[in-house]
Amino acid sequence: MKKVDIFDDENSIMIENDHTDDTFDFFPEQKKFKVSSSIKDDVFYNHSTIEYKISASPVELQMRTTELSHEPPKEWSIKDGVVLESELRKNKFNDEERINSLKKEVEWTKVSILGNPEVNLYILSKHPEIISKEDYRKFLRQSVEKLKLGVAKAQEAVKDDTHGLHFQTADYGNQIWYLVDESDKKESEEHWKLPKEKRDTSDYGKKIDYAQKFNDSLFNENSPKYVGVDSYEFQHSKEITDYIENLLNKKEVAPNKKEINTEKNLKTKGFIISLLLTLFLSWVVSWFVDINPFLIFVMVQVIAFAQSIVGGWLGKFFE
Repeated sequence: MKKVDIFDDENSIMIENDHTDDTFDFFPEQKKFKVSSSIKDDVFYNHSTIEYKISASPVELQMRTTELSHEPPKEWSIKDGVVLESELRKNKFNDEERINSLKKEVEWTKVSILGNPEVNLYILSKHPEIISKEDYRKFLRQSVEKLKLGVAKAQEAVKDDTHGLHFQTADYGNQIWYLVDESDKKESEEHWKLPKEKRDTSDYGKKIDYAQKFNDSLFNENSPKYVGVDSYEFQHSKEITDYIENLLNKKEVAPNKKEINTEKNLKTKGFIISLLLTLFLSWVVSWFVDINPFLIFVMVQVIAFAQSIVGGWLGKFFE
């Protein structure tokens, strides 16, 4: 179960699921965010800094990692956008695959916006200078339609299949797989007991291969049978759709009517106080009309200064 807490005033998001706790701190002016991640009930932390770029037509998001570390003890994998390969190779657990993966992280890469909607959609919402509020809502609405249509097309494709595939929905999301019954369970158990070199050629191994190719044909955008969504979007379509529709239904906080009336009353009171104070001071000055004009000028300036101070005190008092 995932829990998402958004703190707009602090430009931060906290995401908690069954396995990890993640905190995202955003810096829109610098177009970057920092992530602190920990495994539940563990003192081990990962820290990363990620930069992003946004384009509006079409709406796209690119990212690259500039810093990556973990602790305790404090160890760095990426600094200033550079993979610290010489240090990483000192640890036998950092194989070639991990190092190559890190090298890809420091390069600008287009990311699926709906692959991490809580974070990526928040980023888009923080840049009205690039994507206006109207275009942002339009993108959200288009995303919902894309997901619904993609799932519907996938369901239609499964209906036409003659190899026993079924569309299924469970706690882990949507899935296209064979109907799981006692016969399938037994066949699966026997398959995984086989030596590794014999699994691919077994009857169940062929079924697995067919299911994987069928899924790839639907969720690979280079396939002629592509349904318009990738495998992650298909699997988590309900979760993503519910989240986006919640954003669309969330109304902007309008000024409280009571606060508006209070503000009007304060302005009215301030005007009345200023008027009465001016009349009073004018009456005081009238007593000195026969004195030196220069002295009158000086006195008026002093009274004006006094009015600004006293008026402020009176305004606060009545407020």
